Amino acid sequence: MELIEHTWDDKRLKQDRLRAIQEVMKKENVGGLYLTENANVRFAINVSIPGGHAFVPTEGEPIAFVRPLDEGYVTLAHSNMRKHIYRADPSDPEGDQNALKGADKLLDIMGEYGVRGQTLGIDTCDPAAFAAFHRREIPLMNAEKILALAKTVKTQDEILIYKETAKLQSAIMRIFRDELKSGINEREMTNLISARLLGLGAEGILQINICSGENMNPWRRWPTARKFQDGDLVGMDLHTYGPGGYIFDAARTYLCGTKATQKQRDLYRRAYEYNNAVIHLFKPGVPIAEIRANLPKVPEKFQKILHSFHIAHSNGLTPGEYPSIMWQHKPLDDVTRVNQVLSVDCVMGEEGDDMAVKLEEQILITPQGPVKMADLPYEDKLLN
Repeated sequence: MELIEHTWDDKRLKQDRLRAIQEVMKKENVGGLYLTENANVRFAINVSIPGGHAFVPTEGEPIAFVRPLDEGYVTLAHSNMRKHIYRADPSDPEGDQNALKGADKLLDIMGEYGVRGQTLGIDTCDPAAFAAFHRREIPLMNAEKILALAKTVKTQDEILIYKETAKLQSAIMRIFRDELKSGINEREMTNLISARLLGLGAEGILQINICSGENMNPWRRWPTARKFQDGDLVGMDLHTYGPGGYIFDAARTYLCGTKATQKQRDLYRRAYEYNNAVIHLFKPGVPIAEIRANLPKVPEKFQKILHSFHIAHSNGLTPGEYPSIMWQHKPLDDVTRVNQVLSVDCVMGEEGDDMAVKLEEQILITPQGPVKMADLPYEDKLLN
């Protein structure tokens, strides 16, 4: 039975996202964006088009470039649609000339919108297209910078979508906990979770990491044929595509059976307290450098494992969106904002030991502070 209710307004969602993109474009003095990555095209026009491209002007409706076979359903959601001006084909003997023709058509489109000669943002393109842009002396910049800033604060409808996706994440984590039995292997559990998650209404699955026993540290990421055994710690890091392609990223660790050791209890308690303390730091308007400076201290023996993962990262149509806060990177010169959605990560374990606990929480920053978006159960057998 599907859990998702359609509580958001797709028209308003599309308008608000476009407004956010165009506001950043104007601040950055960018005349247009030419997008070829599916997630970026979808963000701009709110339709997923395999192989689709888009042009986003600073004013007005974006153009969707589509194949004839996609025109029908795209028209239902987006009327400003044209045939492709260029698609990379390495086997085309006239590829370089076709890329030049595509660049000329793009210049004409920029002229239609009154932005010819201004900087063009692109996300990805093949070498022939890049060379054509250079030959036509089109000023270029990385469109991902524009999109990252436009995506970082979620709209009211994006938040409604996340609240619905949280239902999926909450339900599936309980299924994972309750189905965790000795004799099942990691791959079998991955297949079970995948089928149940899609049945509950997920659009898709970006990634499922299920690790158990000695596969917890180092975190194996990809499931194996290892069977769960009584007394194992078993973790699942789940990246769910909810409605509209939005990614919900959270993780939990549970105990297989009932035979917990004191070492497992102590490690779980440490991870639980650390993760929740970090979440508490994400109040609105706080400099990211200040959050970094105020992270809870942990003994040196836990630092290498902990520091190899994110402190926190945003989520959207693509994983690890801005802000992406990592130990290895210089702190971002920015502050937290109301309506940012972040996954706060924690992997607690000692280097050289095969035991670890992974906990990750997706939060919403509200005017009152951080709020957990899903009701994900902890492991009572390790906390009591």
